[in-house]
Amino acid sequence: MELGLSSLVPLLPEIILILGGLLILLLDATSGKRADSGAGYMVVSILFLAIGLVGVVFQLAVAPQVALFGVDVDPFAAFLKLVVYSSMFLVALAGGGFLNKHVAAHGEFWSLFLFLTAAMSLAVSANNLLLLFVAFEFVSITSYILVGFAREDLRSSEAGLKYFLYGSVASGVMLYGMTLVYGATGSLYLREIGQVFAEKPELSIIIVPAAILIMVGLGFKASLAPFFQWAPDTYEGAPTPVTAYLATASKAVGFAVIARVMLLAFAPARDVWVPLLGGLSILTMFAGNLMALRQTNVKRMLAYSSVAQAGYMLLGLVAVVDANVTDVTMLSMNGLNGLLIYLFGYLFTNIGAFMVVLAVENLTGGSDYSHFQNLIKRAPSLAVAMFIFMLSLVGIPLTAGFIGKFFVFGATIQHQYYLLAIIAAINVAISAFYYMNLVRIMFFGSETDEQVAYQGAPGVGAQVIVLVCVLGVFWIGLYPPNVVDWANTASQYLLAIL
Repeated sequence: MELGLSSLVPLLPEIILILGGLLILLLDATSGKRADSGAGYMVVSILFLAIGLVGVVFQLAVAPQVALFGVDVDPFAAFLKLVVYSSMFLVALAGGGFLNKHVAAHGEFWSLFLFLTAAMSLAVSANNLLLLFVAFEFVSITSYILVGFAREDLRSSEAGLKYFLYGSVASGVMLYGMTLVYGATGSLYLREIGQVFAEKPELSIIIVPAAILIMVGLGFKASLAPFFQWAPDTYEGAPTPVTAYLATASKAVGFAVIARVMLLAFAPARDVWVPLLGGLSILTMFAGNLMALRQTNVKRMLAYSSVAQAGYMLLGLVAVVDANVTDVTMLSMNGLNGLLIYLFGYLFTNIGAFMVVLAVENLTGGSDYSHFQNLIKRAPSLAVAMFIFMLSLVGIPLTAGFIGKFFVFGATIQHQYYLLAIIAAINVAISAFYYMNLVRIMFFGSETDEQVAYQGAPGVGAQVIVLVCVLGVFWIGLYPPNVVDWANTASQYLLAIL
């Protein structure tokens, strides 16, 4: 590969974000600690995120290439970067004012926000274990900091500490699995690792322990059971915009890395890891949905909901390969495209839901079910929007959630994993109970129930982004061809390598 300035062109979106983060640090160091500095840094962050997002959109049509440091610039990476950049842009736009109000050291916060986005972008593009681990760890460490950034809030500090403790153990276990792979194959590159495993069947004994150890770290990031214990406390204690990031962009990174590692490095051992992922999917769906039934706080309910949704997404990877299908790229529902569509629709659904929670927190100071009592009478637009997001999370037709589940469940059935499809359908029915319970409280709460007093009105920024998310949910639900085409191109590129 030729080294030079031309080799940096594929990395322009990441370079733009890094320059933006450095600019904020420079401004913060030279302008002093002004009271209004947070708003300026937020504007700079949003501007650089928008520029980076435009760059990623252009990459959707660029021919696949390998940039410096082992970064793949291909349709699969471009689609996942589109999800990551869009998520962070919406979070900054809707929750920036809230963050400036509740966190100190605005310069450090917004620079970390941009650095985090660049690291996630590199993680979804990494084609070797070393870059993958470095980018993954940067994402994790920065996430620990952002979760606990509201220093005056003990719940935020507790959430950051718990997140760090779980994450550090998961990262150590994952690194040990990577060392097993490198020791057995002598390569860090995912495709070369897959080739070595295919050419030397005697190394198959390494694949099972290595896959399990690596899945501990990746499962932590994607909040799969049994690695999700951090999620409810972290989601509840973190500033709500940071929680929205954890539930969308961070989860997308986890699934992107799982897909690359399993489909490229461990492709010869698909008979081993497909049952492993299938079992994790079942455990994740039941754990998330059953625990969500008992929650009385909306953020904790959405945390367990996020766990259950990860179980549905994992079905897409289970259904990627099947012994009865000779050319998986020819299938309209190849599993991987279902996962990508699901992630894209989940972006609008979950960010919208958390922005409603953010608006209610601004009005009432909390996010318990009691704070949502009779929301339809006190903030009708928020109640209707939350109703739409709950319908999407269930998977009701005409919403983005339905399209995602249609492609994931369709691939599961097409590949004849009928038991998994039945279990997933049962879990959807379970989830409908707690989603609709929140709707009941918002629309049909008894007047005699204790209600929390509302102060002021919802913020304009949050309401605008909630509207954008509602439109996004209906766009994908009513007219999905664009997203489906992008997902098909991304998935077929990766599957063609198998």
